[in-house]
Amino acid sequence: MLKPASNMTQLEINDFCRATSAVYFAILRSHAARTGVPPMLPDLLMPARTLPCVDVFDDQTLDEAEQFLVRMGFIALA
Repeated sequence: MLKPASNMTQLEINDFCRATSAVYFAILRSHAARTGVPPMLPDLLMPARTLPCVDVFDDQTLDEAEQFLVRMGFIALA
């Protein structure tokens, strides 16, 4: 289970945010591949550097990142 942010180090917070970005953009890539429609994102949400890959994170971190995106309303689980 993810620790509250108040109990996380800056390194842990950065790692969690990278994992969340990796999950979000993996979902966008998958959707675009399935539908043939590229995602329309504002420049503010576009990364300035190479995206992290989900392969570098463990399953628990990716699950927590996915749950975070659901809570924030960025994605919905079917």
